[in-house]
Amino acid sequence: MVCIGILFASIFSALIVSGEGMIQHHNSNVISVANFAMNFHNRMSSYPYAFKVVDIISDTTQLYPPARVKYTLQIQAEQTVCENHASVNLTHCALQPNPENMTCSFTVLAVPGNNDIPKRLLSDHCA
Repeated sequence: MVCIGILFASIFSALIVSGEGMIQHHNSNVISVANFAMNFHNRMSSYPYAFKVVDIISDTTQLYPPARVKYTLQIQAEQTVCENHASVNLTHCALQPNPENMTCSFTVLAVPGNNDIPKRLLSDHCA
């Protein structure tokens, strides 16, 4: 029962903070999902340098029974100084001085607050 309450609180707080703003103004679940999607996109791309989420333009959440949430995100990403490889840690990667940027749309299925259950990227488009 407590887990269900935590799940709904996470979803509700994600809905409250949805919309425009810098990444720091978003729910930690939304930030985690955005970073997961960007990391996945980097791994599947042939970019020489990794891209990093710098802004979450919009986010919506939809309950996906039994306890998953479908996140639909639009993010702004910029090129970092770190080479793009599977083990790159974007936390410690600075942005390029004049970074190339792109806008990405991601749809991710996840269980909020539970990193033991893998997230699944359902759609990925960057331009």
